[in-house]
Amino acid sequence: MRFLIAAALFILSVFMLLFGLAERTIWAPPANYSETIEIKSPKPLALIPAATLAKHPGDPIVQISGAKPVFVASGREADIKAWIGISEFETVAFDDKSKKLNLKASIGAKNLDNPYGSDLWRSELKSSAFAELQISRAEEGAAIIASDGIKPLPSTLTIVWPIPHDLTRSNIFLIAGAVLLIGAFVMNYLAYRHMRKSRGPRRRTPTPPKPPRYKAKRNKANAPVRGRRSARRAFIAIPLSISLLGLTAGCSSDVKPSSSPSPSISAIDVPPVALTSGQVNKILRDVEKTAADADLVSDKKVLLSRFVGPALEQRTANYVLRTRSASVAKLPKIVASPISFSLPAATDAWPRTLMVVTDEKGDEALPQMLVFEQESPRSKYMLWYNIRLMPGAKIPEVPSSENGAIPVDIKSLFLKLAPEDIASAYGDVLNRGASSLSYGLFDLTKDEFYKQVSESQKSQVANLKTGTITFKHTLGSKNVISLSTSKAGALVAVYMSDTYVIKPKKRGSAVAVSGQEKVLLGADGSTRGVRSVYGDMMLFYVPALSDTAGIRLLGVTQGLVSVRSL
Repeated sequence: MRFLIAAALFILSVFMLLFGLAERTIWAPPANYSETIEIKSPKPLALIPAATLAKHPGDPIVQISGAKPVFVASGREADIKAWIGISEFETVAFDDKSKKLNLKASIGAKNLDNPYGSDLWRSELKSSAFAELQISRAEEGAAIIASDGIKPLPSTLTIVWPIPHDLTRSNIFLIAGAVLLIGAFVMNYLAYRHMRKSRGPRRRTPTPPKPPRYKAKRNKANAPVRGRRSARRAFIAIPLSISLLGLTAGCSSDVKPSSSPSPSISAIDVPPVALTSGQVNKILRDVEKTAADADLVSDKKVLLSRFVGPALEQRTANYVLRTRSASVAKLPKIVASPISFSLPAATDAWPRTLMVVTDEKGDEALPQMLVFEQESPRSKYMLWYNIRLMPGAKIPEVPSSENGAIPVDIKSLFLKLAPEDIASAYGDVLNRGASSLSYGLFDLTKDEFYKQVSESQKSQVANLKTGTITFKHTLGSKNVISLSTSKAGALVAVYMSDTYVIKPKKRGSAVAVSGQEKVLLGADGSTRGVRSVYGDMMLFYVPALSDTAGIRLLGVTQGLVSVRSL
């Protein structure tokens, strides 16, 4: 018996091993599907739509060659079309009849821009003669190919769809087959050992004689019925009993009608998020490098590729101060990681917005909110605001970075105050305090900036005996950037311009300045008066109109912008 079990295990293991090997060899699918096209077109750009890449399952690999250089990038199809704009290009698609790749030309203007380095691309690759890039098909993923955006397209394009081969079943067969094979050898060994111990098969010994036993006779009434009738009755009894069981089961069970599923609520048509996490990281790394290079040489020209507006104005003023005085410290550096907060805009139009908070480990400076805006498809995400968050500031609940936030109009009437009016309203509160009409709109209980600035203004007015001083707070930039929060409020980045004008009361007297104002003015003071301008990059949380909470200041970065004599 043991030998039979060993033989059965051996046969079963052989079959399982053969099945496992067959899954990897003769039954394995092809390695990939591929389509190749020779491109003979003078156009500089080509679009591979999402529909073309979806010909086979999986994320395809795009290979291009035949030009110097060659460029391929992936991105959302709508974003690629927006970047191409009115330029002429080719569309790579499958022909309905031949089922092969072909080109469909689109007439347009000459393209004079290189697509390399655009913030719209999720991934990109540039090489000298050959390049291949795997394209993610998620969220309408498409591809763009080019040489340098001006020269004709590369001559050869190949799209490869790798076929995933799941080896789980093959591994199960191989492992189980190996285990059974080992079991067969073990069982065979045990059988052989048992046979050696018993020294061969045993002979049957004769049985001893048995005494006669009494057999009771059965009555006909108790004896079982034999013959054809009994078989027929048994044949009838079996289905009859089954039927009775079915009837009793049917009577005892409670049959409840299954309720039809309720109609599903259609999803709200929300615009897609403009940036992925990979794109955000790429933008931040570039901005960090640009800021570090510019800070090293104190050159405004280096900043122009990524800085604009208030962020550029304050950093440029700091460079001027540093070139005139070695005692002026550098501005805090901009870091790309770690990211503690990321909120891109959910939109398919332009301009597009991005808000990111980064906080370098070990840095004593407070976390910084970086606010970017992309003006058009071919422009970069430019840094408009670099705002240091206030101690203990808590950013309200916002949508996830995968969904993005909807941009808020600067004239929105659904907020407690329109974003474009926040700077002037907050400035009026700084000047007038509780007598301001806008005082009740703001939550000033933990606003240290308000307390320090308002007290400083009062003390300057009280202590200035030989001159007069006036304060004016206005909107410093029309580009107010706002993104919605989860509770119908908005995060608003705004630039407030603080203008301080000091004039002497009497002729012959002068107004003295010190510190950075003295460095920027290039003199100790002026007999006619001094006009100093500070810039405040500010981040506010503006609740919804129906909310009882007040507007809160979450962060501010103040810097001296200009000083001149009157």
